[in-house]
Amino acid sequence: MSAESNKPKETVFRITDIEYSNSQIDDKIVGIFRFESSGAKKRGPTLLVLTEIESVGYVYDQLIDVVNNEAEHSRNLVSNVEQDPVTRFEKIIQNINRSVKDFLEEESTPINWNRVNMFVLELSEGHLCLAGIGRLMNMFLQKQPDGSYRTFDLFGSLDQSVDLNKEKVFSNIICGDFRCDDLLIAGSNNFERIRNELRLKERLTTLPPVTATLEIKQELESRGTPDDFVATVVACTAADKPAPTLPAATGEDAPDRSTASIQELRNTEASTTRTLAPTIAPKEQQTQTGEPNAPRLKKSRFGFLTKIVRLVKRERVKDVANMVNLRGMHAGFGSFFTKRFKLIITASVILVLLVVVGYFYQQQRKRTAAEEAAWNSSYDEIQSMINKAEGDAVYSEDRARKGLATALEKLDTLDRSTEERAEAIASLEDQASDIRIKLQRLVTVNRPTEVYTLQDGIADGALISPILFEGNLVAADQANEELVVVDLETNDISKVPLPDGLNRVAGIAAGRTSVIILAENRDLYAADLDSKAVSELTLGSADGSGTSDVVTYANRLYVLDATAEQIWRHPSISGGFGAATAYLQASSASLNDAVSLAIDSNVYVLKGDGTVVRYYGGGQDGFTLTPIDPPLTNGNQIWAEADQNYIVIADQAGKRIVVFTKEGKLVAQYQSQAFVGPTDVTVDPETKKVYVVDGNKVYQLLLP
Repeated sequence: MSAESNKPKETVFRITDIEYSNSQIDDKIVGIFRFESSGAKKRGPTLLVLTEIESVGYVYDQLIDVVNNEAEHSRNLVSNVEQDPVTRFEKIIQNINRSVKDFLEEESTPINWNRVNMFVLELSEGHLCLAGIGRLMNMFLQKQPDGSYRTFDLFGSLDQSVDLNKEKVFSNIICGDFRCDDLLIAGSNNFERIRNELRLKERLTTLPPVTATLEIKQELESRGTPDDFVATVVACTAADKPAPTLPAATGEDAPDRSTASIQELRNTEASTTRTLAPTIAPKEQQTQTGEPNAPRLKKSRFGFLTKIVRLVKRERVKDVANMVNLRGMHAGFGSFFTKRFKLIITASVILVLLVVVGYFYQQQRKRTAAEEAAWNSSYDEIQSMINKAEGDAVYSEDRARKGLATALEKLDTLDRSTEERAEAIASLEDQASDIRIKLQRLVTVNRPTEVYTLQDGIADGALISPILFEGNLVAADQANEELVVVDLETNDISKVPLPDGLNRVAGIAAGRTSVIILAENRDLYAADLDSKAVSELTLGSADGSGTSDVVTYANRLYVLDATAEQIWRHPSISGGFGAATAYLQASSASLNDAVSLAIDSNVYVLKGDGTVVRYYGGGQDGFTLTPIDPPLTNGNQIWAEADQNYIVIADQAGKRIVVFTKEGKLVAQYQSQAFVGPTDVTVDPETKKVYVVDGNKVYQLLLP
């Protein structure tokens, strides 16, 4: 056997992921985190962190963050150090254990380790090392000499202590060979229930890794199981090598040999030529018969051109003696292009063509290989960015959105001219779409509960300004000029007629013993829901006359005046409210398009473009809402309460109800086929029920 055949095969790891999100509730954290060098030539080991935690507590997010940060940091430190893979992995696990120990000492929230399943894998130089805690689905397929595969449970082979040592969470490691054509699949435990139905082993051992993962994901999508599945597939394949070139064949020219007989023949030929030449080709003279002599070539003005033509034609003198002698008896009778010479020329031309074609073919192959390598490198980089964005979505949605947007921009530049490339890109687009939907936090309500509906024939927009008062939902009916009162416990409906001549209602608010009604002309009324009596109240003067919205807070009446870009504050007095004082002292925001007002000690103002401005003590602070997808470019009504950490906005143009935290982070976006465009919203803090005015109907939703 040659030395070349004894060399070990160069191998590379091909890693593909399976991710399918269809869970209706967030009750666990699953994820795959990959750490490797970027670029076409990847150096150092590849680290994989596989996680499934049966809880969504913040402390578990921090634990994942600690492990991932230390794994990436330690890998970068040891990547350029030549050392044994086992020693290197032991160093990485030692650093991770130390970081987890430091985290546990500083963190006061306890961790239920029975809910934690986490494994760290290192792939390098034909080796696989792993450490972990808990249990994850895994299947190691080792190829046998006969072409079959043996199945091993690698994670189950890892020795784990019954009592967890918090100073050494990852207590043991396993290292072994990962040979060419071996396969490993590892992922969330819910794969165990349907591994036979998914035909995992059959697909992985008979199909290329990318095709196998695509088929498995398509099978999950067709089943529609309401759960989140995640897995990674690692395949060890041989690296491509250029074919060896064969040495060019050489030949030896046969030596030219002459014999004495041939030399003698040539001497005789020369002698005969000297004897017969005067007779066969006599010099120019007048013949006895009077025939003219052969013409003599004369010099002319075109003599130089004649020489050039002869040189090109390579003509030979047609001397009779030379033609009849032994050496002149060749085919063509003096032509330079003999049959043998033509064969040589033809062979030379063919050889040159073959060399030229071969050169360009080789260059084309190099360009194709370089383009393929660049495409694969870009694909792997984008896949890594999407996977990172999915991991970031657990604890930093802003970073996840930015990373996903960058990945999608690069994905649009990838070539998809072949079917295989198009399928691979489509797979990444589906994965990115799933992450985008998760970041959108969409909640679809197929059939929202209907609380109240106006009679048919009334144009939309008649119901406005819903509030909660003494266990009742109260809204103003502009079309019928009355207040609609819904008892939320019995669902009984009663109505309070508004007085004749009352101008169009600008808004209603909850008073101490009655419902406050503010007309657009600043007339103020109080409605007693028990007696259904409506009485007029006094309202002190204000420098402005606009009435975009009204709210009561701490025995004061706040009126939003978009025309004057001011909020007027009226103190409570006997029989009504006193003269107004300007609440806003300093504001850099324009409020000429303000539409709604909410107060929880802070004052929130919603503008028509969906922007929210917050004030405290009359001054504006730096509060902003986190950008969402689709963007919030319209706003109709805002709600906030001191006892709840939510801000709720009705978006008529977007046909949705958007819920934020009071830090401005997105919580949920409610959408429904029943919505025609929500215009007003209020919330019951005790029951967490959201009441939405949509068209001429009132729907009931539930906060998260």
